Amino acid sequence: MQIRLAEPMAAAGDVVTIKMNFSFIIPINGSDRMGHLTTKNGEIFSIAQWFPRMCVYDDVLGWNTLPYWGAGEFYCEYGDFDFSVTAPANHIVMGSGELVNPQEVFTPVQLQRWNEAKSSDKTISIRSESEVNDPKSRPAKDKLTWKFKMKNARDVAWGSSKAFVLDAARINLPSGKKSLAVSVHPVESNGNDGYGRAVEYVKTSIEHYSEKWFEYPYPMAVNVASNVGGMEYPGIVFCGWKAKKGSAWGVIDHEFGHTWFPMIVGSNERKYGWMDEGFNTFINRISSSEFNNGEYKKDPDNMHKVAEKLQNPELEYIMLSPDAMKERNIGENLYYKPAQGLNILRNVVLGADRFDYAFRQYIDHWAFKHPTPQDFFRSIENGAGEDLSWFWRGWFLDNWKMDQAIVSVTESNRDEPKGYNIVVANLEKMPMPIILEIKTKNGKTDQVKIPVDVWMRNNTWTVPYPTTEEVVSVVLDPENLLPDVNSDNNKWKKN
Repeated sequence: MQIRLAEPMAAAGDVVTIKMNFSFIIPINGSDRMGHLTTKNGEIFSIAQWFPRMCVYDDVLGWNTLPYWGAGEFYCEYGDFDFSVTAPANHIVMGSGELVNPQEVFTPVQLQRWNEAKSSDKTISIRSESEVNDPKSRPAKDKLTWKFKMKNARDVAWGSSKAFVLDAARINLPSGKKSLAVSVHPVESNGNDGYGRAVEYVKTSIEHYSEKWFEYPYPMAVNVASNVGGMEYPGIVFCGWKAKKGSAWGVIDHEFGHTWFPMIVGSNERKYGWMDEGFNTFINRISSSEFNNGEYKKDPDNMHKVAEKLQNPELEYIMLSPDAMKERNIGENLYYKPAQGLNILRNVVLGADRFDYAFRQYIDHWAFKHPTPQDFFRSIENGAGEDLSWFWRGWFLDNWKMDQAIVSVTESNRDEPKGYNIVVANLEKMPMPIILEIKTKNGKTDQVKIPVDVWMRNNTWTVPYPTTEEVVSVVLDPENLLPDVNSDNNKWKKN
């Protein structure tokens, strides 16, 4: 809806107040972003995208009027929220932000446990599985109003049910501030193989991202187990109620990872979904590797096999609007390829120290602002101290192939230093660093790395390898870290 003002708003804090009445019927499955679920102890309502929003006005496009067609998610402005939810008194309601009236909506016992959880690193059960059907576990009233406040956020959501088990524990943040990890779920989802560990997952995930990248900015972090498979909103996420073990960890970690992208760094998901899903998929891999001594650690991607998939002629470019992509390609274009690109930058091109510093700088500089892809590209280059235009062009703006090959391995004709000349060719458009594994007859193994710059003016490059021993084999990219489309020309072996 467009509202045409009789006079433009004045500068320096002019205010326009808009009031409207609105209502809608809650869908059972609202595009997997909201809905309601029938459980044996009652209905679970996951409520999001539930009120009219102001369109974003930025200094790049002006009014951002792209419609919400489904594949492109959000582009929201920041503001302060003050909202109330009135529900039957036998319901528990959890929402974005801070619950400001716990004394009015909990029983005295629950209030004591709620306050205990705020200073506990272990999960505190505020309403246990055995108490769900006990009328004494809720105040004896008809209705209750739950009040929430949230500052400098881009949206709010909430969940409500009489079927909820409620757990919580303290989140420790780097600055010394505290937040609260909360889980609400039905008894069907309880247990250590499911959401009985949800508070542990929420707490660990947020503490990791806060320490590694940027501090979590919200008073609570609420996980709602529901029929929404996985959806993120500031301070609250909805996760599929049937998830178990690694899947439960994975969906909670992924949805809360979205706090950083795109809730803290407010990118335009409707145009550039990869700045949301791809960045989050990237940080999820690091988080999962570190959780509980690698309990859910994933094996590294074999980038040679990944490269084969990326050459599918039906695969569009990362930069294309999500709504214009074939639905079957969204996972690759928005999630996996951008994340794999960042892995290459971190693990091969720049190294973890330089990349992590640059990535933290990007988050810090663009927190609660609206970066474009070019802002991201320049920010990483500034933080890393290196021109990466070749990488952005080949991986993000185009879909270039990479194919390095060993052309020859010959003994050097020079007397000093003795050794070998290894000629490597770049047969496709995408340049990448050279990684060589060299083995000698006596069993010695060396790894030689050559930066990407050698391809600036060359299609072949000679790598000198000084040695007095006989070289018996050479392998390009032995750990399959780079997206080489043809592994057959990566090996040389002495006859």
